Amino acid sequence: MTITGTSHFVNFTKACDYYRSQGNDELTPAELEYLVRNKIEDGEIAVGKPDVPIGGKLLLLDYGTRYGIEN
Repeated sequence: MTITGTSHFVNFTKACDYYRSQGNDELTPAELEYLVRNKIEDGEIAVGKPDVPIGGKLLLLDYGTRYGIEN
């Protein structure tokens, strides 16, 4: 089995948590929210469950912040 991480996050707050943990801890909360909103608007990330292929299994990765798919 292979686990593939996705760019889909459980919710907006979890996306902010994820990006704060990725070296953006110097940003203010407002700056972090701006960063995440831009990533959503640019299509880099999404909020909500991704489509899962037949036979795949949806997982939570990175301490429950984003989705992965196990095939």
